[in-house]
Amino acid sequence: MNSRITTNAMPFRLLALLILFLAAAPIHAADKAAELDAYLTAAHNVNLFQGAALVAKDGVPIFAKAYGMADVDTKKPNTPETEFLIGSVTKQFTSAAILQLQEQGKLNVKDPITKYLTDYPKATGDRITIHHLLTHTSGLPSYTDNEVLMERRGEDFPHELVLASFKDLPLLYEPGARFQYCNSGYFLLGLVIEKVSGQTYADYVAEHIFKPLGMTHTMYAPSEPPPGRALGYVAPNGTIEPAEKISMTLPYAAGALSSTVGDLLIWNLALHGDKVLSAASKALMYTPALEGYAYGLMIGDRVGHREISHGGGIDGFTSTLAYYPDDKVTVVVLSNNMSANASIIGFDLAAIAFDQPYDLPIRKTPIAADPATFDAFAGVYKVSDNAYRVIRRDGDALYSQRTAGPVFRIYPEATDKFYYENDNSTTVSFIRDEKGAVVAHLMHQGGADSRCERVTGSLADSLMAVRAVAQVDPKVFERLVGDYELAPGFVLTFRTREGRIFSQATGQDEFEIFPTSETEYFLRVVDAQITFELDPSTGMATGMVLHQGGRDMPAKKIK
Repeated sequence: MNSRITTNAMPFRLLALLILFLAAAPIHAADKAAELDAYLTAAHNVNLFQGAALVAKDGVPIFAKAYGMADVDTKKPNTPETEFLIGSVTKQFTSAAILQLQEQGKLNVKDPITKYLTDYPKATGDRITIHHLLTHTSGLPSYTDNEVLMERRGEDFPHELVLASFKDLPLLYEPGARFQYCNSGYFLLGLVIEKVSGQTYADYVAEHIFKPLGMTHTMYAPSEPPPGRALGYVAPNGTIEPAEKISMTLPYAAGALSSTVGDLLIWNLALHGDKVLSAASKALMYTPALEGYAYGLMIGDRVGHREISHGGGIDGFTSTLAYYPDDKVTVVVLSNNMSANASIIGFDLAAIAFDQPYDLPIRKTPIAADPATFDAFAGVYKVSDNAYRVIRRDGDALYSQRTAGPVFRIYPEATDKFYYENDNSTTVSFIRDEKGAVVAHLMHQGGADSRCERVTGSLADSLMAVRAVAQVDPKVFERLVGDYELAPGFVLTFRTREGRIFSQATGQDEFEIFPTSETEYFLRVVDAQITFELDPSTGMATGMVLHQGGRDMPAKKIK
């Protein structure tokens, strides 16, 4: 392929210059840019958004601006040309590469993965097709749910080690039966690309996508940030601090690319034009399987406009890339503060572009509320066929957790209405029936509302179940104190204090564990349990097993 640049794929610098000289551009474009800037300035001031954003119409930016710092320590500012890790936005590039290889006759998405990955266990691999991997319907457990592996995220991993973490595990469901987001599938797609192309994944996407399109600031990201790339941050308590380091060998084809807002505009124009795939391949890529997920893309509707999009999140970064094909509008948001949700920001930027309602970020202060009233809201609410939101009271606080998602505290801002700690423009309003019982909630996010009905019965009881804490003599805890090695360089340490027992993983915070018996314990911060193994002659612990994510991970006591 040659690297000739067409008008639709011109570098972002030329696009940025072009917009400055569009003297004939309509006045409303300037007004829209001012409104977009006002929103993002508020997001920067209130929610600590730092990053870059771009909104384009008919392939030409009407807005492109950056906020905050690429490097907080050196006070290096973000610019529209700053490179950011894009996380799972990578998946659409992986999907496009698979379809290119199908066009070349080198694979078929209907084939089982064992046709190309011949060493993969046939008992499961013969049942999983490439299509299943692309659409998150494979039934594979996701390797990013493996806490032991993820605690070592800063290390470089050979493909074989990551593959070994999930390939021999049983499937969670029969392939094709349901949707469950799974990074393991896209990891395997990277291996398939390498197998059939004879190139590394990084070389393939560079040669067949980035170079031909003139995406000069997009790459398979090196683990050590190059000069043009922003550093990643988090702000869990309202203060910006560095995120954990992650080796790009871990996300691989599921999330290891970096890019700029300008390059992602080039990509959107090329993908949805005729520069990357044939019409037949694009039709495959845009056809949802389950839950609106197609090949590396979500197909849906946003504020009344057809949307093709994907978000991403990786240590220190969030991202979103959306295209509205009927309107020829592109929205890109790249953030190097993981606590600022780029997808929600992108929703609001789209609402501004389409003159739809949105919520300007504002600082909120919770109202005084009797925590006892929170009990009325605690329960399970159905989000979709495979997703639920659990609202739970813990002491004086109320928390929200979507299926397999993080736990967020929610704060009262009015009677029956709460806002989220990580994004105060996202709210949940509880709905009561004529007798005053809470029967549903209304989730307001990104300018849109969705009603979730309350679920009762055995399913709700199971999701709400809270483990009872057993009364155990604190002297028993002393037998468990010590260091337990789960993997080379990764240790769980147990210590006691004031009649309680605490665990601390290498490089992590300390958390209390709670007994259900003298040898069985659980954590409240994550869904994990611990079983201690005792020497029958001394009663002292010699090892333990961590039960988490459907896995049993043994560890010997080393100290």
